[in-house]
Amino acid sequence: MNNHSSLLRNALLIALLFVGQSQFTSAFASTRSSVMFNMLQQSGNYYVIIKGNNVIGRDGPAGTDAGYRFNKGDRLQYVKKDGSWYHCRVNGRNIWVSTNYASLNKRANASGYSSASANGTVVITGDRVIARATPGGKDTGKRFYSGQRLPYYGSNGSWYRVSWKGAYYWVSSNYSYVR
Repeated sequence: MNNHSSLLRNALLIALLFVGQSQFTSAFASTRSSVMFNMLQQSGNYYVIIKGNNVIGRDGPAGTDAGYRFNKGDRLQYVKKDGSWYHCRVNGRNIWVSTNYASLNKRANASGYSSASANGTVVITGDRVIARATPGGKDTGKRFYSGQRLPYYGSNGSWYRVSWKGAYYWVSSNYSYVR
């Protein structure tokens, strides 16, 4: 090979390396930007808003029913997105919601996932009324007391959905009423 061919070959190799490096740098920048976006989302700047009614909260992506039902306008604390599933935190539990029935939005207020506007007030009539994670479901350990007033977010059978300090609970209509 003559000196001229050798120089041309080296120039081509350098050009290919440069193009490859710029593509690598571009891919790296894209990954870095996506990682930074995910970190911002995880830091609490986003929430998941439910787009349908009776949307099932699951215990993992495409997992089993976790006993949570959400309705249009409900807002959940966002953790991350995994494929076509949003990973959320609800009452301290990890819950997964399909992206088909929810969307990601910037947080509207500092209170987190308190939800859309309340539809009234639930007045507690019993003493030490059990706050449940789902209608008739598991005891959360939280208790409400006679005369306590809580924002009302709908019902399911004889159960009222209420909010307390940024979390949702269900209370029996046997020990409360909607005002």
